[in-house]
Amino acid sequence: MPYTTDSRDFETLVENAPQGSKKILAEGDSWFAYPRKFIAFGKDANIIDHLGDKNDLIIYNTSSNGDEAVSMLSGEQKFSLIKRLKHNEFDFLLFSGGGNDIVGKFDFDFFIREKTAERTWENCIHNDRVELKISQIKASYEILCELTIDYSKNQNIKIITHTYDDMLPTDEGFELFDLIPFGKSWLHPFLMKKNITDFNDQRNIVYHLLDKFRDAVNEVAQNYDFFTVVDTRGTIDEDEWRNEIHPDSSGFGKIADKILQEGINIV
Repeated sequence: MPYTTDSRDFETLVENAPQGSKKILAEGDSWFAYPRKFIAFGKDANIIDHLGDKNDLIIYNTSSNGDEAVSMLSGEQKFSLIKRLKHNEFDFLLFSGGGNDIVGKFDFDFFIREKTAERTWENCIHNDRVELKISQIKASYEILCELTIDYSKNQNIKIITHTYDDMLPTDEGFELFDLIPFGKSWLHPFLMKKNITDFNDQRNIVYHLLDKFRDAVNEVAQNYDFFTVVDTRGTIDEDEWRNEIHPDSSGFGKIADKILQEGINIV
């Protein structure tokens, strides 16, 4: 059934839902909130759009484009999450966070050294800086789990997250209505600025950062049995990307299906 971004509408959906429906709180970044081609119209444009098509899922989506895992578990956003967990008896907390922390436009270039003849792509990565950021992300996920233990109204709630997919640096940014340039790409420009011009080198650097993120959240999952990581890497075909960091509707649909089959339906 359709999801909502309004708490009162969510309560109405719960009241009218068929017996056995699963109540879900979705908190995350643009992979949960990316806009449709025509804003309110067009094909499903993110994971929650696709999951919202399922009749047995009732979703309260509080996600926002550009959010970082660290910021979602800090300050006002953290307290808003706590209030939602305390007020409603959710069956699942779907969380999408970490992508902007490592490949976001405010962090990605911080991890990259300029390419020289002597440097391989591995040597172009500030590994010490990457490890600092990964430790922050991991701590944020641990805080998420601990807050859920303390504040969730439903003590049997399950947390599910994903690992994004293999983003390909391109010059494709966000286009309003897929026609009007509205936001520039940043992975590709940052890499080119650092003289990393070989596509394979560019791809390897991005994959390496995503590998580090996946390893971190999997380590968290080892310590919390109610926390499930759905490995979504390698799910999307290369022609299923809307721009360099967001899949198109078909790609997001594949990710949503994997989260449904390997997360929601089995935990």
